[in-house]
Amino acid sequence: MKLLRALGANVLVPLGIAVALFVLLEGGCRAALRLRTGSWPETRAVAYTSFVERIGRAYRPHPQLVVAGRPDAVLEAAGKIVHFNSRGQRATNVRDLVMPKPAGVFRVVCTGGSSTFDLLAPDDASTWPARLGARLAPRADVANAGFPGWTTLESLVSLEIRDVDLAPDLIVVYAGVNDLQPAGHVPFTPDYSLGHADLLPRVTGVAPVPVRLVSRSVLLESLQGRLRGTPSARTEGFAPAWDWNAAPRQENLPQAAVDVYERNLRSTIAVARAAGARVLLVPQTLKVRARSAAQDVAWIEAWCPGLTASGAQRGLARYSAVMKRLAEMPGVLFLEPFEGEAPDADFDDACHFSPSGSERFAGRLAAFLAQRVLPAGPP
Repeated sequence: MKLLRALGANVLVPLGIAVALFVLLEGGCRAALRLRTGSWPETRAVAYTSFVERIGRAYRPHPQLVVAGRPDAVLEAAGKIVHFNSRGQRATNVRDLVMPKPAGVFRVVCTGGSSTFDLLAPDDASTWPARLGARLAPRADVANAGFPGWTTLESLVSLEIRDVDLAPDLIVVYAGVNDLQPAGHVPFTPDYSLGHADLLPRVTGVAPVPVRLVSRSVLLESLQGRLRGTPSARTEGFAPAWDWNAAPRQENLPQAAVDVYERNLRSTIAVARAAGARVLLVPQTLKVRARSAAQDVAWIEAWCPGLTASGAQRGLARYSAVMKRLAEMPGVLFLEPFEGEAPDADFDDACHFSPSGSERFAGRLAAFLAQRVLPAGPP
């Protein structure tokens, strides 16, 4: 009995007082913010998780692609609107391309991740694939086969099981950043099952994202912000989704990851060739903007948790070299997306285009296709 009383007096009572004090302070913090803003506050992690879950309603699990778009879904978030066509792909100039392909029409299928999907574009017509289609019409039409988070592996599978049904004449591959994600995982798995396929459903809101109890506290978030500075809500929100293994960040990709990237591209070229299409390889850019350097580095290291920002950029340069080498194959073209250094104003974050960047990128592609690929005539 004395032991129990001592335990209660020395452990349980102080613990109960501490819990009660924390609950009181947390409640007071929330009430104060409620009075100041007019709405009950959420932590950044909770707000981000709720945002991702809303987005996830337009997506669905897929047995071969991990995650894909939900056919005919409409997504409205953060002032942007996305329409999916009956194939579960983002609409471009028209909701659905004409099937079968009309005679005399040159069809372009654009593959990649969220930067092809053009995640930050305000509407479907503002994505670079849609801008490209507008520039090439009526001689050509364009399909946006990109999807947030997809690597060259998902794009390859999508090409083989559904995109070839569009009868493409050209496959544009704009990819690399998402392949860095599994490449930085220790151990590296050639099928991208670790550090990517296990994360993508949570990141896209298709699977529930566990939020740690400490990440739900407005009080603790406020104290953390005062001590360390307030991180970007966008990069902060990745943390609960990752459940990363906390391995040290790498400065260099393993050669095995570069070999798998090349394997995926070679397979893409083979599938396209079997369907009678050529391939245009376009390397991606990770941009650290002068006025947003800390934010962009945080974005890169959040999206590629196994790599440093400089390691990710070096890895992307190695992927670009692979693309350039593969362009020596028959039926394969290569295009540097920017003439020299990409302007900071062309990016809204480290990876995604701004409206001016989307327009410039589409224009560069259209000019290249008019000169090298399309039949003679004005684009």
